[in-house]
Amino acid sequence: RQLPHRTMGKDNQVAKKDNAGCFYTLAVIALLVVCCGESVGFSVFNKYIFSGPLQVPIFVTATHQLFCFMGACMIWAASPRSFYTRTKIDSPAAWTKIMLIPLMFCMNIGMNNLSLQFTTLALNQLIRSFSPVAIALTSFLIEGKTQSLPKALSLTALVGGVIMGVSSSPDFELLGFLICAGSVFGQAMGIVMTAFVMGGTSVKLHVFDVLLYATLPSLVILLPWSYAMGEFDVLRNEIASEGYGPVLGLICAGGSLAFTYNLFCTIFIKMTSSVYYGVTGGFRCALAIVISFFIFPQKITVMGIAGIVVAMSAFVANSFFTMREKLAAQKKITASDDVENRAAEKERLLEADDRDTDYEVTKPQKILK
Repeated sequence: RQLPHRTMGKDNQVAKKDNAGCFYTLAVIALLVVCCGESVGFSVFNKYIFSGPLQVPIFVTATHQLFCFMGACMIWAASPRSFYTRTKIDSPAAWTKIMLIPLMFCMNIGMNNLSLQFTTLALNQLIRSFSPVAIALTSFLIEGKTQSLPKALSLTALVGGVIMGVSSSPDFELLGFLICAGSVFGQAMGIVMTAFVMGGTSVKLHVFDVLLYATLPSLVILLPWSYAMGEFDVLRNEIASEGYGPVLGLICAGGSLAFTYNLFCTIFIKMTSSVYYGVTGGFRCALAIVISFFIFPQKITVMGIAGIVVAMSAFVANSFFTMREKLAAQKKITASDDVENRAAEKERLLEADDRDTDYEVTKPQKILK
């Protein structure tokens, strides 16, 4: 008579698990949409203000860093420990890595934002998609690291697509191309040199650790750079022309986008993995290119369209191969840990058996005496 109730209980448990799985899937999809939307929106917003209302890209980049620092402080103070716990930095090697991050950021994001003054958003994103090739070349020259055959083929296709798209673009400007290309190789050098300097030291930093430790040091580079380029005078003229309100509004909007983008990406990575987030890079880049043609006056040729399609397809393929390699490496580490745990458990049981055997042998000896 109790069997129907047990069956109903199991069915309820299965239903609850299915509902939880559906909710998790919907939450991940929603976060992915938000992250992609913020990524594209941030690129469009930066292109808009740096080409018109606020032509001070280095100064605005510095304010983005300041907003990210303040946001990270609020997260540190208010979030539960399960979401974020600040990592304490004790070793000199860890501080070396952290101090490289501001330099990497300035070379990467600072130069990228500066390039938006001189090139279209579509070309900017197409050139930025060259980053996997730059990282592969830099890691080979510095560390001697080689790529697998599938990744090498995808990188070759990526090179061809970028060359096709950039060389055939009617909007090509040499200065914008050089600055954007410099940001790509700055990003690659920063990533590879950080790993090289660190050697075998493992330092696991949360995104908000980076924002807490590395954002203020980057201002030491960005603000003098901005002043040297005459951006303070441009900002002063813009305030005199438009007033404090509109200028402050644009700065606050950009800073809020910068921090919330980091926040939502962190939540997405926490719910899935940084490996899966990396795969979305090609889709985000392609989406930004497509949307840019509906917002900004840009020109394109048939060869340019073909180049963009080839480059974005190769970028996504390279991300997929990278994801597969990382997942395989993680699986191997997990399997190795399982083997070690089983061996340790077996050794513990054998030791327990030995203790039991010793007790049983000595006990009769004591009785005989």
